[in-house]
Amino acid sequence: MIPCKPTVRIRLGTGISFGAGFVLGSVDEGILGTNVLASSLVDYIDISDQVTRIATRHGRDRVFNNYTASSSTVQFLDFTGDWNPANQSGPYYGEILPMRQLQISCDYQGTNYALYSGYITSWDYEWADQSADYALVTVQAVDAFRILQLVNITSVTGASTHDLPGERIGQILDEVGWPVSARDLDIGTTELLNDPGTTRTALSAIQVVEESDLGAFYIANDGTAVYRSRVSLSQQGAGTPYYFDDTGTNIQYQGLDINFDETELANDITFASISGPSQNVFDQNSIDNYFVRTYERSDLMTFSNSDVLAQANRVLNYRKTPRLRIDSIKLDLSSDSNRVLPALAAEIGQPIVVTKTMAANTQIDLRITIQGHSHDITPDSWVTTFSTAYPLATAFVLGSSEFGILGTNTF
Repeated sequence: MIPCKPTVRIRLGTGISFGAGFVLGSVDEGILGTNVLASSLVDYIDISDQVTRIATRHGRDRVFNNYTASSSTVQFLDFTGDWNPANQSGPYYGEILPMRQLQISCDYQGTNYALYSGYITSWDYEWADQSADYALVTVQAVDAFRILQLVNITSVTGASTHDLPGERIGQILDEVGWPVSARDLDIGTTELLNDPGTTRTALSAIQVVEESDLGAFYIANDGTAVYRSRVSLSQQGAGTPYYFDDTGTNIQYQGLDINFDETELANDITFASISGPSQNVFDQNSIDNYFVRTYERSDLMTFSNSDVLAQANRVLNYRKTPRLRIDSIKLDLSSDSNRVLPALAAEIGQPIVVTKTMAANTQIDLRITIQGHSHDITPDSWVTTFSTAYPLATAFVLGSSEFGILGTNTF
């Protein structure tokens, strides 16, 4: 029996946040700072008892470093016709529309864990056969990256030279009316150039800032827009890990994807800001071994040329040598175990240590960080998969043999 039953809710009504809609004059729904701007018709429909399958996907592009839009698929049974969009007598008639919100969560040991929050892009209907009197409804959803990709911006109000990454991302979110209550933004330390005032999507504007700082911008499981600075990510990567192994000592995993290939190799790096000279760094030993592998960015918003050079060196240090890596780790949550808590609670950037027993009782021991997650859930089974990677830079920890390496770890 799965350790907790997911709660699946659909929000019928407009607006960005899944929080209660703001209704002017209402004692319960007119609370400034608590309720959010939305239409007066906002229904929260719990379909958990009808759900037959849940699949969520979230993670970072391994080659280009940016996070991509997370997605979700939910299938549920409609025995009443309530979810028939052509049923004029149905309770949701006129509100079964694209871009309505989907939220998935789970209560475990007294704590509620968000699993997914996004926007429905399609409603699909199937039947067991043509005589069936019920429908299998499949909704597909994507997260708020979709909204940020749909909106073009030109100017960014309040932007100026020397802004820090979290400040600038906040200003961009202001331009699209993103709720302050749905943000979790590190400020960061990399100073930026003034906004260029060109026409582009809000998402691309944010991702240029993200790349300029070597940080991470993504939508969290609860729908919050999150920015983690490079410094924050390096400190998080040096934090206390979860330990996984196949020896019976720590948390047991059920699947592992180990790779040793050329996917992330880059040994000739050229970075430039939109107004500065190109900064090129390369590693001849890597070129001699693996041929020239270029990686270029010319649109950075980084103010200082020395910072641009430092960023290029960080990427070179990370990518010049192929690394034995674990791309993913699979956990079976079909029954209660010590796997459940990390599967629900672990955040992006969470460090983990994985041990794999190989031939002749040899072992692989790697410390990596979680970069994404997926859940595949039915009423009887639950499999969670973490996608993982090495941290791009790690914080300097005085006295640590792993994180106290001068010239490698970050102060």
